[in-house]
Amino acid sequence: MRTYSWASVTSGWLVALLYLAHQMLTTQLARSDRFGPLREEYRGWHYLLGTLLLIVVLWRLAAWRRDGAVTAAAGVPAGLHLWGRALALAAYILIALAPFIGLVYAWSDELVVHMGPFFALPSLIGRDRAIWMFTGYFHSGLGFMTLVLSVAGLLTLGWGWLRHGRGPLVLMPPGYGVQLLLTMSVTVYAFATFRSPEPGPRAVAVFWAAIAVFAGLGWLIHRRRSLRAFAPRPSSFARVAAPVAALGLVALGGTGPWALFRVTPWPMGVTVAAPEGVTSHLVRADHPAAQQVALPPTPFEDEVRTETYKWCRFCHTVDAGEPHLVGPNLHLIFGQRAGTVPGFTYSEAMAKAGAEGLVWTDEKIAWFIADPQKHLPGTSMIVSSGPIPDPEVQKAVVNLLRRETMKD
Repeated sequence: MRTYSWASVTSGWLVALLYLAHQMLTTQLARSDRFGPLREEYRGWHYLLGTLLLIVVLWRLAAWRRDGAVTAAAGVPAGLHLWGRALALAAYILIALAPFIGLVYAWSDELVVHMGPFFALPSLIGRDRAIWMFTGYFHSGLGFMTLVLSVAGLLTLGWGWLRHGRGPLVLMPPGYGVQLLLTMSVTVYAFATFRSPEPGPRAVAVFWAAIAVFAGLGWLIHRRRSLRAFAPRPSSFARVAAPVAALGLVALGGTGPWALFRVTPWPMGVTVAAPEGVTSHLVRADHPAAQQVALPPTPFEDEVRTETYKWCRFCHTVDAGEPHLVGPNLHLIFGQRAGTVPGFTYSEAMAKAGAEGLVWTDEKIAWFIADPQKHLPGTSMIVSSGPIPDPEVQKAVVNLLRRETMKD
């Protein structure tokens, strides 16, 4: 009987702890003000934790190779044991790849990669939008891939507990079962707090209440049953099916950035011709919408800025000459025809709408952000925090956008 080595057990639990800490920090980083003082500090610790995680996960993979084919624990079918290992191995490989992709992604955006407060790495490349788009897509995609694997792992844990009475400590490799439960808690919190932090604790409490119900149900089912004996080796079919299914889940997760954010790893659509380095409108439009003045800020507008408008700035720049992000630079956008920002690649739908006369006025921007996919089918534009149907929120977003994009 082959069991996990001391190196596998130790490195597995260290990966679980570091990955949990890294995921919690990443959640805070993603929700921090893109231009606030804390963001760069979060980013530094994000890089440092990611580096430590890379070192430990490489140790885990080396120990995995040395251990070879580990025997399933008592009461665990060999096929289920193999499936749990396939999920864990796929997750460890993704975790190992993430820092390399993230490093190139940061460098191509001219970000300083610094290890917390200690030291910075010299950049090996300059700003490059093509590399930024490609690595950005897969940096985000790795997160979706890991999420899909985690959901599959969570379902596997539920099945193993209800069907066989075996829990996360024996169904999965050392540390990975607990890693699934803890990091899925962070994921639940992240999805629940996309707009504001208030729903987060309640969502996590509901998640753990569901886990407790499953735990109690499994205990009732198996409290008087003895462990079943299973064949020590998985079938030939399981040996092929487990890794193929894990790869399929990884491929499914790779579509996540497109499905959720409509981003692609390279420009797709109609590119607006522009001189080298020109990334924004150079002059105000002669449309009346370009001559209006932004209204003074209000307390409600400040609330909208922190809950909704901040997500606009994750995809768009607003000052003259700043680079395009996922979306185009919006400098002097009011009064301009849709789909005409220099140097940006638009969807066919947006390019067509502009050619047919769509002009960005207050009313048209409010109409668009109310539900981009409904009002302009085929557009690659989404609102990260979800469609904005509330007219008052629309008005606040439009006023914020006017104040930031129409300044001379």
